[in-house]
Amino acid sequence: MLLFVVSFESFAIEHGPRLRAGLVSAYGPDVGLDAAAEAMAYGFEHWQRLSTMGNPSGYLYRVGQTAARRSRRSAPTLPAPQLSEMPMIEPGLVPALNDLTEMQRPCVLLVHAFG
Repeated sequence: MLLFVVSFESFAIEHGPRLRAGLVSAYGPDVGLDAAAEAMAYGFEHWQRLSTMGNPSGYLYRVGQTAARRSRRSAPTLPAPQLSEMPMIEPGLVPALNDLTEMQRPCVLLVHAFG
C-alpha cells in the first residue's frame, strides 16, 4: 500500500472550507469559527501523525467539536417579566420559551408572534 503524503497547506485548502462550514452549521458562526480555527491549528501542529490517518478531516471535525463544547456559553435565559410592564402576558410563557432549544425559540417566536 502506497501512502500519498500531502502537505498541510494542500489539505487546508481542500478540506478547510468544509470543516469550517460543518462546525459553523453545527455551533453557529461565533463558536463554529473559533472551533474550526482551533481544529486547523491542532492539525498543523500534529500533521505528521494526522497525514497517515484514513480520514484526517473527520478527526479534525471531532477536535473542533471538543473545542466548541468547551467554549460554549450557557444558554441565554429570558428575564422574568414584570407584571406591571406586561399585564397581558401568560405567566407560563417565559418558562415555556426557556425550555425550547436555541434553534426552536426563534422559530416559535417568528411563527406565533409575527405570523
